[in-house]
Amino acid sequence: MTRSAREAALFWREHTQKSLEPDFVLGIAGSFTVEPIEVHLGSSLIDRGWKSPKFRFADYNQLHQLCLEHETVFGGSVDHVLALWRIEDVFSAAVDGYLDDEDERLAEIVSGVEELALLFGQLSSKVAVTVADPPFPSPWGVDLRDSRVSRRLSRLYFEVGKTWNETINEFSRVTVFDLATLVLLEGIKDTNDLTKWALYHQPYSSQFWIEIGEASSAVIASGYRPTPKCVVLDCDNTLWGGIIGEDGLGGIELNDTFPGSAFRVFQKRLVQLRAAGIMLAIASKNDISIVEEVFASHGEMILGKDDISCWKVNWLPKSENIREIASELNIGLDSLVFVDDSSFELAEVEMALPEVSLLQVPDELSELPSVIADSGLFRHISVSDEDRERTQMMLAESSRKKVQSTLSGEAFLQSLELEVEVFSLREEHIARVAQLTNKTNQFNLTTVRRSESEIAALMESEVFEVRAVRVADRFGDYGVVGVAVIERMKDGWLIDSFLLSCRVLGRGVESAFLSALVEEAKSDGIELVEGRYNPTVKNGQVATFYQDHGFLIKDGVFENLYSGELTVPTHVALKR
Repeated sequence: MTRSAREAALFWREHTQKSLEPDFVLGIAGSFTVEPIEVHLGSSLIDRGWKSPKFRFADYNQLHQLCLEHETVFGGSVDHVLALWRIEDVFSAAVDGYLDDEDERLAEIVSGVEELALLFGQLSSKVAVTVADPPFPSPWGVDLRDSRVSRRLSRLYFEVGKTWNETINEFSRVTVFDLATLVLLEGIKDTNDLTKWALYHQPYSSQFWIEIGEASSAVIASGYRPTPKCVVLDCDNTLWGGIIGEDGLGGIELNDTFPGSAFRVFQKRLVQLRAAGIMLAIASKNDISIVEEVFASHGEMILGKDDISCWKVNWLPKSENIREIASELNIGLDSLVFVDDSSFELAEVEMALPEVSLLQVPDELSELPSVIADSGLFRHISVSDEDRERTQMMLAESSRKKVQSTLSGEAFLQSLELEVEVFSLREEHIARVAQLTNKTNQFNLTTVRRSESEIAALMESEVFEVRAVRVADRFGDYGVVGVAVIERMKDGWLIDSFLLSCRVLGRGVESAFLSALVEEAKSDGIELVEGRYNPTVKNGQVATFYQDHGFLIKDGVFENLYSGELTVPTHVALKR
């Protein structure tokens, strides 16, 4: 919820008086005074699930020092760093010189911006970092309406933005808070407070700090909450206007004129989510035949039947259907977002399934196309090729389950025509591999988490090898579903990480993958392959994985000296 400045101050004061043990320590720094963010960011973080966030503030314009010695600058350890900055603060003299036609200053500023981005990237190897995109520069006293000034600042901003984005995007552990767009939406004139700048080196109005606090909390929270994987949609008065069972195919509102246009644009936004790997499902109290008719026959529909991963069209409570959707898609309830126009249906789901995020169709239908964007639930998601193909993968999985229900276990596996390809990691798969290392919990022997930049560094290393596994069968491609990180030791190989997506468990892929690694080592003249297992609360199912494949335990490490041959299951075609 968004609070006024007074409401936020009262809420935060009541909270701080409770003297709770902090469950999240956030270090905040800026090129300007940032203390006004405290009450708004603190209140918003509590709304997002933290019980007792605590803040440490750095002196303004200490960003370079912060990146080098963050605990010293903050006066203690922090769990996360938030940094806000403006070009005209960090590079004040150079910006003034550039506006005085000293063209060489542009390269100086751009070089400095690249250095700053690299420093934030280095800091992210020590602590989680959220850093602002700088807004369009508006130096104190400079007339932005002067065409000469605006042209020069526009060129400066373009060059800075290009370098900043190219550099900061190399670091997967840095999340970016789009302060630039926030200023654009509110307007430079309305966001700035020249009196506060003159007195406190603080550039923004009290109202704008509310916006900064709310928006930055959403970005920070995105790194700590499960990423939504599926949007569950009602149909009547959600995907189209009206009730299909009463109004008929020609009577529902879905066309190029308002309000029908609002529903069409909303569907376009849903298609864009699907393209980013977010699954779509239907939970509607309706007759399935008439809903399918709308998807198949209404000429103004944007969504098609193939865009939907799971259908629950019946007269059961929405909560029951949503629970079944989560089960069939093999995702947690906290990975679902439910959209409906009915307050009653939303309340029923909230009561039964509090983990599910809820969005209500707004009364003002002109706001419907923005309801997903305004929720902030889908910001800052990293999208891999596998994510983009998730809906097709789920449709293929549905076909597999139908066949599985008619065959015995071994006969089903033989019928799949399973192909397993083990290969040296390629650049185009780095994002997916990093995603797997951070999300896979059950079949993960060591649960070592790695960022995209760390995976890339392993690929360049002479000490480590990274192998990935792709799986396909007659129903479709599972994509890249497994990773092994191997450390080359003096006397052999050490499997530092070995993990597989739950999508392919129980099909012999794990045995084929390990067999391929041991066979590769053997062909390279490696006499010893070792494997680690680090137990966690979630990976108990792999506790005996190495023993089950002929490894012997010695000094807490599993060893394979080719005492017994590892075999590839007969139903698997292994490609190396």
